[in-house]
Amino acid sequence: MLPLAFTLVLILILAYFLNNRELMSPAVLYSGAFAFSGLWALAYAGKWFLEPSSLTVLVLVGGGLEFVFVAWAIHIFFGSLRSRQMANEVNLDYSSSDAQADTKEDKIEPLTVAPWKMAFVIFVIFVGIMYTIYSIKKIGTGMSLRDAIYYVRVQTIFTVNGNTLPRTVSIIRNFSISCGFFFGYLLARERVYFHKWSISNLIIVLLAIVTTLLMGDRTEMIIFLIAIFCYFYFLSRSQKNWSRPNNKKFILGVVAVGVVVLLAFPEIAKLLGRESDAGSNSLDYLSVYIGAEIKNLDSFLRNTTIPVFGSVWGSQTFVNILPWFAKLFNFTLPAEGLNLPFQSVNGVYLGNVYTTYYAYLYDFGIWGVFTLVPVMAGISQVFFERVLATRNPNHVPYSILIYSNIVSALVLSFFSNKFFEQIFARSFILVMIFWVFLNFFIFETGIRQSRTRD
Repeated sequence: MLPLAFTLVLILILAYFLNNRELMSPAVLYSGAFAFSGLWALAYAGKWFLEPSSLTVLVLVGGGLEFVFVAWAIHIFFGSLRSRQMANEVNLDYSSSDAQADTKEDKIEPLTVAPWKMAFVIFVIFVGIMYTIYSIKKIGTGMSLRDAIYYVRVQTIFTVNGNTLPRTVSIIRNFSISCGFFFGYLLARERVYFHKWSISNLIIVLLAIVTTLLMGDRTEMIIFLIAIFCYFYFLSRSQKNWSRPNNKKFILGVVAVGVVVLLAFPEIAKLLGRESDAGSNSLDYLSVYIGAEIKNLDSFLRNTTIPVFGSVWGSQTFVNILPWFAKLFNFTLPAEGLNLPFQSVNGVYLGNVYTTYYAYLYDFGIWGVFTLVPVMAGISQVFFERVLATRNPNHVPYSILIYSNIVSALVLSFFSNKFFEQIFARSFILVMIFWVFLNFFIFETGIRQSRTRD
């Protein structure tokens, strides 16, 4: 396991310097996630009897390198386009450019939101929380709220047509999630540009997190935290006094917040009725969610012939978009959803997560890895370049909202197939529609423009 962990760290270092030390570049995020997981797995390699097979090494190293080089090639392409654009503007003198920059900097103003609109959004989300609790208790008759939450979660994840919540709950949940991202950006913008905290924005973000926890999903809470960090980073990066050493401040901030979240993870599990999967101590518990994925992937590759025939095409990779296609094209999906058997070794519980590669291997075999990873890298890098091109946005830019979700999917790629589950999902389409509505509703003039059109 030591050579694999060392190689994953080297891939991270390679990605960091190929991308000009851009902390939030897709390649750094993706390779960093697997390097972190690999080091954690190394610490437990003896306890788990982890000696990765050659196929496991090929998948992890080959997939990581492929992501890095595809993203780098796209970065070089966009860099050449920017160079041409700058060459076409050489007739502008430096003093004029500086004056324009100062003028544009001065144009950054607080985005004033009418108090009644903030109150309306808070009211809708709060009512949605109450209705969600009512619906959960109705399904889990006689159960405590936390037991009912866990019961509904199991029904939702492991079956396609289980005893799930009403469609209205799903719509309200997606609206709350869209508000969490939208007002999370406004919260970060006000803090970075004007050094103030908006209580209303903070309340909306916290209510959105509560909404996700009611579905028994701690991952959504982490996704919100990652998104808000993403907003702070890019808004800070756009300021004149930004420099590369500021990366260190953000890294320290991430580590501090990450430690707090990880320490709280077991306690949140108990609140959501999931204490049965806890380990003997906090580190053992966290190892199931951070390092065991590599062991589980290795076990899967050793004991399974890939791809797994007999399943619906893409049933694990595109699990959240297939039900929509099934309705559109009138075909039937099997009752089971994700096929994620729980694993253990010598009585040590290892959970049921296998890294993002599991779904690709399950559905398409080894070629799934080398086909879908470039798709993931390409989409991620294009949105990253789009965010870099956006300057002084005077609305909530869709590129940053979308990329913040991509960031969380990449960061959690060591965990599971978050990219295609999260981005290629009907719920995400609905969230984007709500973002358009919120930009229109909050700012009244519809979709505004920044210096670079969004």
